[in-house]
Amino acid sequence: MKLTVLVDNQASSNCKAEHGLSFYIEYNNKKIVFDAGQTDIATINAHKLGIDLNQTDLIVLSHGHYDHGNGLKYFPKNKPLLAHPDIFTKRYKRINNQYIGLDLSETDIENSFKITRSSKPVKIEHQAWFMGEIPRITDFESISPKYILENGETDPIIDDTALTFNTNKGIVIITGCSHSGICNIVLKAKEFFPHNPIAAIVGGFHLSQIDERLEKTVKFFKQHHITKLYPSHCTHPRVICHLSTHFDVSWISSGDIIEF
Repeated sequence: MKLTVLVDNQASSNCKAEHGLSFYIEYNNKKIVFDAGQTDIATINAHKLGIDLNQTDLIVLSHGHYDHGNGLKYFPKNKPLLAHPDIFTKRYKRINNQYIGLDLSETDIENSFKITRSSKPVKIEHQAWFMGEIPRITDFESISPKYILENGETDPIIDDTALTFNTNKGIVIITGCSHSGICNIVLKAKEFFPHNPIAAIVGGFHLSQIDERLEKTVKFFKQHHITKLYPSHCTHPRVICHLSTHFDVSWISSGDIIEF
């Protein structure tokens, strides 16, 4: 399995960055794009890295936020697209009512891609799964009040999902923003491969503070024998530094390549 970071918050020497996330995953000869970033930077970086996005077999959206899905407008059309049905929810920041949902409408996406909507898990390749809706099980990963719906209620972001792959080294979990809780995502991933160890977690953890939640997350990771982390995007630098005192941590950037 090979993962190339098409875009992340950190730039590298030859690839641009933005507040967004997009991964290019090669697994069992299948080419999967996970999230699309917020602008055309993911496609620009792909070209620099010698990746032909026309060869993409599947695009997956982790959830319906602008920094993960607005870049879709720059990707090759008529490709299969897999996402939770609620990615088109109109959503905003509570503090300033800024719109943070997708710019592309449901009709736009239906006309541009072969979309499959699923709140349930979908097998995307032998021993590779789109997890579907993530149950909120832990008692310390509460829904953030920062995001609201059109009616002013807190947005639970129920469309937040992730991917899980079984590799020779163990389970690899790929996350977008982990709004559903990174530990909840791990618990869901274990359902697909209950007897296999977790080799690594790659992506956004949505952790920003050195607080009780982080300490309980560290404890949870240790209980589940998770040692290798590739945090990115919405994981605050101070959190990454703290995690690095407990685990083998590689802070990823646009253009990085990870192989399992």
